[in-house]
Amino acid sequence: MSCSGGLTGLMLTAAGGMVTNGSLPGTFGGAPFSSLSGAPLSITDSLTGLTDFAPTLSTMVSGLDTISGAGAPLDGLGTALTAIDNAGFSADMLSAFNAIPADLGTGGGLFDAIGGFAPSVNSLLTEVTGGSGVLNDALKYAGDWSAQTLGGSFAGIGGAVTGDPKKFGTILNSASSYVSNANQMINAATNSTALGNTFTGLDNIVSGGVAGVNLNFGGFGEEIRKLGTTVDFGALENLGSPGQLLSNMSKQGTLGPMYAKLSDIEVDSRTAQGLGAVVNRANEDNIKISDLGVDLDTIAQQGAGLPSGVQQQLYAQLESLDAVEVAQVKSILKNTQDSVVNGNDLLDPKKLLPNSFETLTAPLRTASVGFRAIYENSSGSVNSQFSNLGNNLKGIVPDDLAVANGAFSRSLQQIKNISQTDSENFGTSVNSMESLKDLDLLENQTEYVTETVRNYWIDIYGEDSTYNVQVATGNAGQLKLSDVIGFAAGFNSAAPITKNAQLLAEMQALGELDDIIGNKGIYDTIEKFCAGDFTTCLNFSPDPETGIPECTQYQIQIPSDYVGGPVTLTGSSVATLEESIWIDYIVPGIKTILASFTANPRAVEIMTNSERWNQQLAREYLNQQRADNEDLTLVRASDDVAINLAINLPTLGQDSSEGGTAEILERIVDFSSLGGQAIIAAMREGRNLARLGNANIQRDAPIDFTGVEDPATLLSASYTAQEAKNRLIKS
Repeated sequence: MSCSGGLTGLMLTAAGGMVTNGSLPGTFGGAPFSSLSGAPLSITDSLTGLTDFAPTLSTMVSGLDTISGAGAPLDGLGTALTAIDNAGFSADMLSAFNAIPADLGTGGGLFDAIGGFAPSVNSLLTEVTGGSGVLNDALKYAGDWSAQTLGGSFAGIGGAVTGDPKKFGTILNSASSYVSNANQMINAATNSTALGNTFTGLDNIVSGGVAGVNLNFGGFGEEIRKLGTTVDFGALENLGSPGQLLSNMSKQGTLGPMYAKLSDIEVDSRTAQGLGAVVNRANEDNIKISDLGVDLDTIAQQGAGLPSGVQQQLYAQLESLDAVEVAQVKSILKNTQDSVVNGNDLLDPKKLLPNSFETLTAPLRTASVGFRAIYENSSGSVNSQFSNLGNNLKGIVPDDLAVANGAFSRSLQQIKNISQTDSENFGTSVNSMESLKDLDLLENQTEYVTETVRNYWIDIYGEDSTYNVQVATGNAGQLKLSDVIGFAAGFNSAAPITKNAQLLAEMQALGELDDIIGNKGIYDTIEKFCAGDFTTCLNFSPDPETGIPECTQYQIQIPSDYVGGPVTLTGSSVATLEESIWIDYIVPGIKTILASFTANPRAVEIMTNSERWNQQLAREYLNQQRADNEDLTLVRASDDVAINLAINLPTLGQDSSEGGTAEILERIVDFSSLGGQAIIAAMREGRNLARLGNANIQRDAPIDFTGVEDPATLLSASYTAQEAKNRLIKS
């Protein structure tokens, strides 16, 4: 991170709030990332119907307290869970209880609100929070996860979540990098079919299209270098044109022996006028260009635009050049190819590239784009599949030469930006290029990216097949930052938890929760069972060694008005009796009660809401695992991280996408603290400066953060005048 954009007062304030993190309340207020006071946001949550709702960390934690805090509808939850934890239950007993949501399927959703996870994520999150051997409070874990995501701590149900900017900066950077990199893969995989049936092979892709011209990179590149300016790469559509060759010579400053040859060409009066001449007699034929009074270089500069009759005679004039004249033309064009011995050889690809013309190829579209050899054999017979090319040269040069140039031109033009190069640079580059030789699995690939590779990147960030969790919720399967660190910021947490609190309060008022929280309900039954209230000793016998009476016959009796009753079991092992009563009677009784809520519309809505926030927890856990954050509590705290986070707030604030950095930061700040408000203000400042910059309006001067430093003592690297004189050699 850097401070290239300037350091402002708001950033200075935000940095102080982050570094002190509530330890200087008189200066910066409380911890800037905290659930004590949320930003006054107001949205409508379409899934729950909540209006004028603030989806913040503060709201989410308040919802947790309203559901299971002191005096809440489910305030007996903690006592019941503690009783189970302290009862020394066997693994099978704990497993039976933890499996209730999954066993009930959608009917277990109400269980999510009383300490478990939704069936869809139960196996993942129960395992994450301790496995089947430990009963876990899902609501408590929600607070713990929020705190860990922010690098801080959770004071428990009814307490605050407080973050630590010294850790959160690292977590935010890691999450942002993960999202950015993953989205590159997702988008690339999604777009990898864009080439469609225009894909021409990976050899062509990795070589920038050169493989589609000639796979013999070394030989082809070496011969291209010998062409000099014979070929104008900026006018490849005119390849093989005598007029273009004349223009290429003119660009070098002279036409050499072609001045005389051009002068001897005869034209009619209409053609003469097209060349810029003033002709007194109309319909006159056989006028020599030398008699037109037009500058020959001006005529030459028309290049391929010269009339076909003129170019046809130019081809004949090139053919008439003697050896000395050919050498002169080659010198002008800087052509060093020994096989060019006649003037018209300068227009013949097989003469320009004598050692590599047989390996020249050009794209040919049939059902898809493929490549075919331009020449069929060593004698230079042109492939008839390209017979429709070279129409611009028909009648000017021989047909086979016109077709060959047309195919060669098409082939070269597939190389992007080839018009910006020259033979020396292009030939040198091609000469040292590498193909995919011997990499047959890639060379034989018929699509840019195989379907299996493409689907891997799309699917891995789609729905996790093991836990059935949608890990990416953005457009076109992209990840959002809120998919990684959004729970603490209220994404898919504040709204469903808040709504569930309202619904549970309604159910409590209507007596619909009595089977859970009422006298002799689920909680009461669990507590009494764990306390041994249902257990009686039927028979005592003295210990043979100590003589102390011990129980040898137990009875556990669950009355009919308690969950799982009526049942009475007797036996000599209390542990065996407890396991049987719990697994075979109490747990099935709990399932029966919970399953009955599927007919209650408020309970069904609670199930849906619980599924939503459970899925968000699971989504973030999976994404953090993929980002290699095995344990967020192990992130190192650093003042430098907090300062860098503050310095980059103007930039971070410009990510104003849904579920992006600005929205997340705004949702997790303690709005009542100076540091928290400075975080929001610094992001607003950054967005404003970007807007003003677009209008070329200068910003107010930022704070100067450079200091005056004493210079270091270093060795002198300059000669004195005398030292310089001493080094002179005078004889």
